[in-house]
Amino acid sequence: MAEKTIRYGLLALTALGGFAASQSNASAAMSFCVDKSSPSHAMDERVAKAVAGSENMTTRLYQFDGSADGDDDGYDASNFKKLAAEKCSLVLGFPVDTSAKEPAIPEGTHASLPYARTGFVLVTPRGSEARALSDLPRGSEVAVTNLTAPNLYFEKHPNVRASVYPTDAEAMNDLVAHKVPAAMIWQASAVNFLAAKGQDRNYCIHALNEPHAQWNVVALYGASGAQAAQAFNAAVTTLRHSGKLASVVAPYAETPKSGFILAADETSSKPALFTEDQAKAGAKEYADNCSQCHGDDLSGMAGPALKGPNFASAKANFHVSDIYAIVSKNMPATNPGSLTTDQYVNIMAFLLQQNGMPAGSTKLTADIATKSQVPLIYSGK
Repeated sequence: MAEKTIRYGLLALTALGGFAASQSNASAAMSFCVDKSSPSHAMDERVAKAVAGSENMTTRLYQFDGSADGDDDGYDASNFKKLAAEKCSLVLGFPVDTSAKEPAIPEGTHASLPYARTGFVLVTPRGSEARALSDLPRGSEVAVTNLTAPNLYFEKHPNVRASVYPTDAEAMNDLVAHKVPAAMIWQASAVNFLAAKGQDRNYCIHALNEPHAQWNVVALYGASGAQAAQAFNAAVTTLRHSGKLASVVAPYAETPKSGFILAADETSSKPALFTEDQAKAGAKEYADNCSQCHGDDLSGMAGPALKGPNFASAKANFHVSDIYAIVSKNMPATNPGSLTTDQYVNIMAFLLQQNGMPAGSTKLTADIATKSQVPLIYSGK
C-alpha cells in the first residue's frame, strides 16, 4: 500500500508521470517530457512554457505514456531515470508527499524545487455546507477510488462510509448523478471531469486536511541534469514570487507553501528579478543620487549601509517590496520621490545585485518590486 498511495484511475505512486526539462545552449531551447496520461498534463505543459519563457528559450515537448497500460503495479520507477538520461534533463509531474520526512523519489534521480502543491480533494455540490469529511451528515456515503489514500480516512471519520469505485470517473459519475453526496479523488481528475461534463460551476473542490492528502509536484533529474535543474529552480522561484506561477498551475494545483523545499534551501535558488543592464544603470543612478549619504560602496555614511549582513539579514525579515517602498517613497532624503520610476527601479536592481541577488533575463518593474515578497537576505562576500 505504501507504494500505491495515489493513481490516475488505476494509478500507483510510481505511475505518476513526469515533466522533464533540458537546456541546450546551441539551440536555445528547453525540452520537456510530459506524461500524456496524467490528468494534469495541461498544467505541466504550461509550466514548461512558462519556465522556458522565463529563460528566454523556446519549448520542446516530449510526450510519454505513464499509464503502464493498466498495470496495477504502475509505471516502473526505473523509467524516470531512463527518461532523464535519454530524453530529457528533468522529469516534471512527480508527486512527493508533503508529510514525508524525506522525498520518496525513484533511485538514480534527484528532485527539483516543487512547482505545484496538489493532492486529494473533497468534491461536493455547490450549496453544500460540507467542506470536510467531518461536516457530512452521519451515514453519508463518500465515493473513493480503489487503492488511494482517501480509503484510509473513514476509520477516523465514523460519520461517513466508503463507496469504492475502480476509477475516478466512475466515482465522479455517481456524484453528479446524486447517488452520493461527496467524492474524494485527485484534484486534477476532479477538475478535468467536471469541466468535461460542464459541471464545474455546480460543484466545489475542497483541499483535504488528512494524512497523505497533500503532495508537492517536482521535476526529477539525473546526473547530467544538474545545470538544467538549477535553471529550472531559479525560473520556478521567480515565477512563484512574481505571482505568475499561481495562474500557470491553476486550477489543477496551487503554488507550493513556503518551507516545502526539497532539493535545496530557497536562498540557494534566488529568483532573478532584474537584468544586468538594469543593475549597471542603477549603479550610475546610485552614484548620482545616493552615494553622498550611503557611501560609494553602500557601506553607509550619514545614511545607513545598504549592503551587507547587518542591512539584509534574516532577522530583519525585509522583503524586496519593503526596501523598494522606502527607496521610492522616502529617497533621496533631501527630495523624496523626486526621481523617475525607471530610476528607482534601476537603483533597486543595483541594491539587489550588491546584496547577492542574481541577474536574469526578465526586467524588474515597479509593479513587481512593489508586490515582491522575496526575502532580501545578504549572500555576498
